[in-house]
Amino acid sequence: MRKWWVWLIGIHIPAVLSAATLPKTIATSLVTPELRASLTAEYTLEVVVAPHEGDAWTRLARRVTGDAERWKDIAAFNGAGETLAAEDRVRIPFSLLRPQLQRQIATTLFSSDQMTGAGWRHVVVGASGVEGESLWNIAEWFTGSGANYVAIRKANPAQGLSTRRGDVILIPKELLVAAFRGDMEGTNAPKTAEVRKSEDDPVEHAPADVDGAAATAEAVAVGQPSLTYDRTAAEPYAVYRLQRGEALYSSVAIRFTGRVYSNDVGDVLERIVKLNGIDDVARIPVGYAVKIPMSLLLPEYLPPDDPTRLAAEHSKRQSAKLARRARATGLSGVHVILDAGHGGRDAGTTHDGVWESSAVYDVMCRLKTLIEKRSAATVTATTKSKGRGYALDDDDELDDETDHVVLTSPKYALDDAVVGVNLRWYLANSIFRRAIRKGAPREKVVFLSIHADSLHPSLRGAMAYVPGERFVTGSYQKTEGIYLARAEVRESPVVRHSEKESLAAEGLSRELAESIIGSFDENGMKVHPFNPVRDNVVRNGREWVPAVIRYNLVPTRVLLEVCNLGNPRDRALLTTAKYRQRLAETIFEGLVRFYEEREEPQPAVVARTGG
Repeated sequence: MRKWWVWLIGIHIPAVLSAATLPKTIATSLVTPELRASLTAEYTLEVVVAPHEGDAWTRLARRVTGDAERWKDIAAFNGAGETLAAEDRVRIPFSLLRPQLQRQIATTLFSSDQMTGAGWRHVVVGASGVEGESLWNIAEWFTGSGANYVAIRKANPAQGLSTRRGDVILIPKELLVAAFRGDMEGTNAPKTAEVRKSEDDPVEHAPADVDGAAATAEAVAVGQPSLTYDRTAAEPYAVYRLQRGEALYSSVAIRFTGRVYSNDVGDVLERIVKLNGIDDVARIPVGYAVKIPMSLLLPEYLPPDDPTRLAAEHSKRQSAKLARRARATGLSGVHVILDAGHGGRDAGTTHDGVWESSAVYDVMCRLKTLIEKRSAATVTATTKSKGRGYALDDDDELDDETDHVVLTSPKYALDDAVVGVNLRWYLANSIFRRAIRKGAPREKVVFLSIHADSLHPSLRGAMAYVPGERFVTGSYQKTEGIYLARAEVRESPVVRHSEKESLAAEGLSRELAESIIGSFDENGMKVHPFNPVRDNVVRNGREWVPAVIRYNLVPTRVLLEVCNLGNPRDRALLTTAKYRQRLAETIFEGLVRFYEEREEPQPAVVARTGG
């Protein structure tokens, strides 16, 4: 996945687009690793997105607009044909974007803007000349129609037709499009909002600005988030300037280092506080230059020439190229292996009497029922409750069952959590081999393990883990008697993953995870605010892939955390049958879309972009 700052500094600019054609900008925001937004010197919003490897127009359109049918509008806007290549840079009209993306862009390009009781309070940037943005442009961005400039002017009687830098324009609430109204819970809420200003988050603020980055720092990225680097320090570090309303632990520790567990976030925060000599984390000025040890950064936030980052990006590109997704309308011919995390004596994470094992087993049963009733897929579960079976219960309160067994031959009562996990992947491998022997294509077998996380309490929403190639390539086996007593282990005790197989599995698994997470997003379900699809777990200073997907032979395999039980609001939702059913339906939609949204590869045509 190419990074926008690589293009911007000239390392990769397509032949059809010279550096001279890039519009002059006042501010640039790197909203996601694939989407860049700029306020141009002509006071227009320029939004450009990089397609994923193997993307079709419909998939890109659904991802950024929420409607696959808008691909024709996007293609026409770019003067492009019906095919799309991964190296294209695609311009997206701001008005077509999802409300969530619209708000993310506006709040990063116009950092002083905010919602008030009367409407949206916009502060004019106006840095390219004497005059700032026109009322027409402001009306287009925030109300969807430039013609509403008349109503905006009436709401601001002292404001002339032209604006100046620093002018404050109120856009009345009744005029605002969905992205900028006050009812932003769910689909409209920006993904960083829950972390920045949740009920668990003491907002850090102070009036002053601080100068920070060393003169030797290497400027690389632009916009939000932007980092500079100093490799000459005794401990090399990156610098990030805090924006208004951002918290040190969420906007820095969680975002840039990938830590999500409370202890890990605390450890990282302690290192950052010590490195920066911060006395009071609750009184950090806006614009404060926070130094972050480079050894803590996720690969995508390292300098573009860093070997670790280059290796990670190369692996991601290779995995995307090797992923060959099959098409299956209505999941015809698909074999789905479902796994509910924990069970038996292992309750998983528990908070306020809510057991992870009971909740995710209920979600798994609901998903199994949906697949069987609404699709042509074959579905198999790895575990079963001896008392409940897979029956559905509409009661909110769940029994805390401890009678789950792994369905190996013979069955294994879940007494030891480690043994239970290892037997699940052995069982999944056996089911996979049987499906292949019956003629099923490898790409039509899916493994999905359902869990509920226990993270820092400020975080909410779903997150998915896929098997990163660098963590799974190799061979593994279990030799203890408790394993060899099972037929599924004896039939093939050694598991081997070649590099090519691991890369293909990472690509397929990532696409399935993105499809499911995309379904969460579109259905107004909370999604983890930073990197919701990950190729490894970062915990206690280690990086690893959970065993249930690490040793698994199924090429398309995902461990899905449906919510954060450590967050009281997520926890409260999971205690209702209605929400557990909604989770199952959302996962089902993502699974169906994964097999339906695939177009045959065609010769690449580079999309043309305007100046």
